[in-house]
Parts: sequence; C-alpha cells; structure tokens
Amino acid sequence: MKYLFCKKFAVCLCMKPRSSASVEPPLLYTKKISFAKEDNRIISPILDHDDSTSGQDSAKELLKEIRDLLKVQVRYKEQDDYDNHNKREMKKNWMLAAAVFDRICAIAFTIIFFAGTLSFITVIVTHHQSSSSSSSSS
Repeated sequence: MKYLFCKKFAVCLCMKPRSSASVEPPLLYTKKISFAKEDNRIISPILDHDDSTSGQDSAKELLKEIRDLLKVQVRYKEQDDYDNHNKREMKKNWMLAAAVFDRICAIAFTIIFFAGTLSFITVIVTHHQSSSSSSSSS
C-alpha cells in the first residue's frame, strides 16, 4: 500500500515522490545497548574506593569506568538519533501518502461535481424542450 501511494500514484499525479532510499545515519556502535551485570561501580565509582589498591590503579579504574559511561552515553545518543531519523522518514512517507490521497479525492470530487452538473442541466433542458413541444402541439 505504501509503495502504491508513495511511488506509483505520486508519479501519476505529478507529485514529487520521495527521493530514493535515504541513507540512514551511521552508528559508531552497532551493538545493542545492554547493561552488563557488574557490581555497582559503574553507578558510583567513588563510593567503592578500595584501600588495598594503589592510588594509580584506582585512578586507572575510575578513568576506565568514566570511558565506559561515555561510551554508553554515546550509544544512547546515536540510538536516539537513529530512532528520530526513522520517525522523520515515516512521517514524510505518511505526509506524501496523505497528499496523494487528498489529490485523488479532489479529482474524484471534481469529476462527480461536473458530471452531476452536466446531467442536471441535461435533464432541465430536455424537460423544458419536451414541455414546450407538448404545449405547442395542443
């Protein structure tokens, strides 16, 4: 149905069809967003400070956790952008389909209106001619 309205009818009705398949925004991280079952360090890395590790090791772990959090944030942002792009494309397709349907309805209304007007005028003229010919013969 979408193909019929957005491609075939749009071309027949001289409407601008959507350009060829749009390029989807590339995702840096194509892996699905999932939370690994880890300890609570990712939520609060500072509260889980371990005194047995050296200061340099704990700093490296904190930096690693910050990097992981930033990666998750980037994945969320990219996924959100990807979803918004898909929603915009779907909205464009529906707007084009609605415009095509509107044009078809306008053409059908115009044809029916003019056919009805023409038939009404024909009935009036033929009725007037038949009543004038019957009155002249009497």
